[in-house]
Order: sequence, then C-alpha cells, then structure tokens
Amino acid sequence: MKIKIGKILKENISLKKEIERLYLIREISYKIVSNLNLSDLLKIIMEIVKESLMVEACSLLLLDSKKEELYFEVALGEKGDTIKRYTVKVGEGIAGKVAQTRTPIIENNVESSNIFNPKFDYLTSFKTKSILGVPMLYKDELIGVIEAINKKSDKPFDYEDLDLLQTIANEAAVAIKNALLYNNLKSLFFDTIESLVNAIDAKDPYTHGHSKRVSEFSYLIGKELNLDSDYLEKIRLAGLLHDIGKIGVEDNILRKKDKLSEDELMEIKKHPIIGKNILAPIDLLEDIIKGIEEHHERYDGKGYPKGLKGEEISLIGRIISVADTLDALISDRPYRKGVSLNLAIDRIKEEKGKQFDPSIVEALLSLYRRGLLKCSGF
Repeated sequence: MKIKIGKILKENISLKKEIERLYLIREISYKIVSNLNLSDLLKIIMEIVKESLMVEACSLLLLDSKKEELYFEVALGEKGDTIKRYTVKVGEGIAGKVAQTRTPIIENNVESSNIFNPKFDYLTSFKTKSILGVPMLYKDELIGVIEAINKKSDKPFDYEDLDLLQTIANEAAVAIKNALLYNNLKSLFFDTIESLVNAIDAKDPYTHGHSKRVSEFSYLIGKELNLDSDYLEKIRLAGLLHDIGKIGVEDNILRKKDKLSEDELMEIKKHPIIGKNILAPIDLLEDIIKGIEEHHERYDGKGYPKGLKGEEISLIGRIISVADTLDALISDRPYRKGVSLNLAIDRIKEEKGKQFDPSIVEALLSLYRRGLLKCSGF
C-alpha cells in the first residue's frame, strides 16, 4: 500500500512539473512569437531564460554566417554590457562548439572542461562555474546560440534544464527568423520609398534631399519625445512622403525663381491634399496620411488645408511642420540663400505657440543644445 501511495505521489509531482512546464512554454510562445521588433524580442528572450532557469547570467549570440562568427546580441548579468563588444569563432569555446555541432552542451564544472574558454571571465572578472548552451535552429538553418550560466541555487544543470532551454531556443529561432525577415522587408520598403522620393525631389534641384532630411529631423524629434519604436517608424515614413503630393504640381511652378503669383501659390497649397489622395487606398498608412495632409497646418489655426488648430492637428503633422520648416530655412532656394542653423532655430523659437506646437519646439531645442540635431547631407 505504501509503495502504491509513494508511486502515486511521485506521479502527481511529475504531472505537476509537466503542467508547469507546458504552461511556461505557452507563456514563452505568447511573449515572443508575435514580436517583430528584433531588439525588444531578444531582450524578452533573455529575460525569460534568466527567470525560467534561475541563473546568474545568460547570453544570446547570433551567427554571422559569412564571417563564421557568433556575436553577442544580448547578454544579461552583472558584466553583460562588457562582453557585447566581442565575438566568438564557430568551434571556439562552448558557444562556438554548440554552433559547430548544432547540439547542446552541459558543463557543470568549467574548470575541468577542455572546451570552455576563460577569456570572457578574464575580461569581465565574472566567475563562470557552470554553463548550458543550446543551438537556435530554424529548420536546418543555425540562427545562433543561447547560453545559461551559473544556477543561482548552485545546483548543477540537468536534463530538465536542457529540455526547457532547448524549447525556449526553438521558439526563439522561429521568432528571430520572422523578425529578421520583417526587418529585411521593411528595409526594402524604405529603400523603395526613398527611390520614389528622390524622383520627386529631383523635380526641383533646390529641394534635392529635402524629404530625407525632414524624415531624419522628424525621427530625432520623435525620439526626443520618447515615442515608441512603431510610432517612430510612422514618423520616419511620413517625413519621407510629406511632399509626395508635389507630383501633381507643375514643374514650372516648383522651379520658378521669381515670386509666385496668387494662383501659383494656390496650386502649391494643393500638394498636401494630393498627397493624401495618392496614399488614401493604403489602409495601413492612416496615421501617416493624416500627418502628410496636415503638415502645413499651424498651431494657431491659420494654416492649410483645413485651418486646424492645436491638438486638432495630428502629432505626426505637428512634428513634420517643425522639421520641414527647419530644413527649408537652412537650405538654399532659387530666391534666397539658406540661413545658419542658429538663425533657423531662433526663427522657429519666435513661432512657438503660433505656427508650432510648443512641446515640439522644446524637443527641437533640447536636441540643438546637446548637438544632436544632425542628419545626412547636413
């Protein structure tokens, strides 16, 4: 009878552990698979490893297949930032061996290991006692290696730890691959948009590079306002496309060196609406389209095309308004030379609360004071 009760208790403990493990795996999958921001994703993976395995430190190394090297993308622990400057050759040390063989390695006493490379301990003054390394594989492709270092309990790593870390690594490999593909597609998309924008800017030699500079200034302002990464991407794209409506404005008006007539000014003022109409069929660009349509509105309500006032104007529109004016002031035009950055900043300050949102002017001034107001071609 005692044997049966003992067996049942043992089975219940095993079942409880398996349920906890499955629940943890579900939580891991939920947290990482849907995240396409690579930087955020990798940090989440490392936090999961550190908490799940209760270790002192952990690292995630991605493979550079051309150089046959692993580089530390994320490292958590007391000396994590120090080792992120270094790389590991495939085949070198435990991480390199895991990458080479594509199989996990447990080393519970690194002092007696003939694989462990103490270089990083020397560099960081960190004491590695035990280490568990597993490969991240997407189908047959090696993505990288995850390492867990020193269990806080001082217990050795066991096969339950290995199974859990390998499960995390498998989920991570899929998520990282998706994020990398997404980043590649996003990069291709932005390159395509830049090519289109360059073609638009080429209509007027005096505005060559204008859209890219406005995009970069807008992005810097957005960062200074602590906007999230997804919104910053929208700002960057809206900045690039803010003048797309000039496709519908005649070249002779855009290139005119003399003062524009009232009729010609009215034609120029149509470009925000033209831009909106060009992009309107693309549902995913709703916030961006509003920014493009509203970047010539004024904070005091005296702008165009709708005469919106204050926060009736979208945040993207208010940011681009400042960035667009800054670049227009410092750039040469057919009818005048560009002014210095100092003078441009003074003129924008004068329009604080009138043409421009005060909070966005303050963000611009903060960048200027710290010497961070820089972009390509400027």
